[in-house]
Amino acid sequence: MATTKLMMLVDLSAKLFNNGLQRLQSRWSQGVDKMKTKFQGLIDMVPGLDGAMDKLKNPSVVFGAAFMAAFGFLSQATKMANDWEVKMAEINVTAGLSKKELRGLSDQLLDIGSRNSSNLDEVPKAFSRIISAGLDVNQSLTALEPTMRAAKAGFTDVETVAGAGIATMMSSGKEINQVYDVLFETVKEGNAEFKDIARYLPKVIPLARSIGYELESTAGAYASLTTKLSAEQSTTALEGIMRTLSNADVAFGKTDSKTGKYISGFRALGINIFDSAGKIRPLIDIVMEINKQMDGLTDSERIKKLSKLGFDQSTALGFNTLAQDVEGLKKATIATSNAQGSLNQAYIDSMTPMEQYEMIQNNIKASMIKLGQAALPYLIAGLEKVAPVFQWMYRNVETLIPVFGVFITTLGLLTVATWAWNSALLANPVTWIVLGISALVAVITLAIMKYDEWGATLLLFMGPIGRVISALKSIYDHWDSIKKAFNDGGIIGALERIGIVLLDVIVQPIEQMLGMMAHLPGSLGRAAKDMQGTVRKFREDMDLTDTAEEALAKKRPEYLDAMQAHTDKMLAAKNPKTPKNTLYGTEGGEYAEPGLDKDKSKSKKLKDSVNKATGEARQVRNITITIGSLNNGGINVKPEEFKGMTKADVENWFNEAMMRIMRNVETSS
Repeated sequence: MATTKLMMLVDLSAKLFNNGLQRLQSRWSQGVDKMKTKFQGLIDMVPGLDGAMDKLKNPSVVFGAAFMAAFGFLSQATKMANDWEVKMAEINVTAGLSKKELRGLSDQLLDIGSRNSSNLDEVPKAFSRIISAGLDVNQSLTALEPTMRAAKAGFTDVETVAGAGIATMMSSGKEINQVYDVLFETVKEGNAEFKDIARYLPKVIPLARSIGYELESTAGAYASLTTKLSAEQSTTALEGIMRTLSNADVAFGKTDSKTGKYISGFRALGINIFDSAGKIRPLIDIVMEINKQMDGLTDSERIKKLSKLGFDQSTALGFNTLAQDVEGLKKATIATSNAQGSLNQAYIDSMTPMEQYEMIQNNIKASMIKLGQAALPYLIAGLEKVAPVFQWMYRNVETLIPVFGVFITTLGLLTVATWAWNSALLANPVTWIVLGISALVAVITLAIMKYDEWGATLLLFMGPIGRVISALKSIYDHWDSIKKAFNDGGIIGALERIGIVLLDVIVQPIEQMLGMMAHLPGSLGRAAKDMQGTVRKFREDMDLTDTAEEALAKKRPEYLDAMQAHTDKMLAAKNPKTPKNTLYGTEGGEYAEPGLDKDKSKSKKLKDSVNKATGEARQVRNITITIGSLNNGGINVKPEEFKGMTKADVENWFNEAMMRIMRNVETSS
């Protein structure tokens, strides 16, 4: 009678549970309908949006889409992280960092890239170019962000800017920020693009510095030249000027052996390009001196004087161009000498309305890379598990080829033989229905088998059918507690217990999903683990799952049986038993001494054999027992056979094993 009432209560609870799910489904659908009504105008404007909204009425579709989106996101993040790691490995060829140091450098590069609008993928390339120039890691990090900003402000790729900036820094001896300030001031004062200045000006700097000209004055002269010449022509002209000034025959000139007067070079014109301290004078002073010497001369006189200087074509082009606009040369030189802050100003001026969007994109990319870096170890661990299989296949490929050949041949024959049958079956829609039902049954069976691991979550996402199966499974698992509640509290108590049990249809999948999320790295994984512990404690308080002590108590008999089997196995190996025909090893009938023929033993009397046996019994015997397999510096406990046993259980097992050994010794013959 009690069982019948309980079954009625279970049926009633299942109906209430299904009605609750249907009400939730109905509310969800009504909410989607209200949203469609509110935004109907927008929905009509977007093709396909109306159908998408209808699909939202099914929560399973929403959860499935969310799962696939999360899986796709994680896959893309892992791919991006792997690409990033490849670039970091290229950097480490030069940097030579440890694994921990390389991860720290990776985080710093991601931080720099995320707060700049340049493409994040260009950051490792720029850093590799910088560190390859001979800088250490810290110097390269210092130079990286100004390089990123210079590339943005100059609308040039990062790698080109990095090469120019580092080359100029190394040849001029200036700090990287100062280098970029001068380069951008050169852009401002001249008539060339940053990419051209970055390409050509670094070629002139080493030669200019070798004769005493600093970066600022050289850049000012280059800026002035670009107002009249192309960037390439300006480079050629400025190189000619610097090469001529470094030539002693021109810088000082040659003298006449008879008169001792200068007949060539600057001295022939009365121009001294060095000051009293022997330091080369500013280029603008030299140009002004040349102009002064040419004032008032006719064309023929000017040509004669210039010929004394011994200028080649490029040098003549350079000096003539600078001489045409001395004020422009002076202005450009002053500007490049006071260029501090030009990079930042150029960066601000280059900002566009979409810069913030590009920075957001870089932040998203950096976040995905870090997430992928956290997931990569798990992927690598999985691949390491699979790798031996493929290694074995590679080593045994010669053996596998014939096997595959036979398999393919057999498969081909079977395919031909069953093609007609399969065609006939597949032509019938009933076949597809049967296959679908079989697949569904297989999935449900697997979910029930793994219910306490992940099956409850799978059934939850299978919709109403899965939730009904979960409800029945929960009631089956907790049937004893429902009967106890019925006996203690009657119908009300049983209904309350059934309600709590049905609540576990939702709560247990939540615990399982939190358990999966607990494997995620960082604060997200820790938070999921804490929440899982809270849900687990709630289920234990509601008596929906066993506590750790209860689970151990249930497993203890199984563990003890395993230990007993382990003990019997070890003792059987140490003391093999020899089967005997009778208790004393004698045959039935008249007395016969063991080991002698019956005819010979007839002359022996029973008392002689008894006296012999008692004499041997009075002798002292030494028996050596080796127990190394049980105790060798400590009790030998194998984890798979002693899992879950307490200290007292292990001690009792060891005492019993020793007593059995002593009994075997006492009864040994």
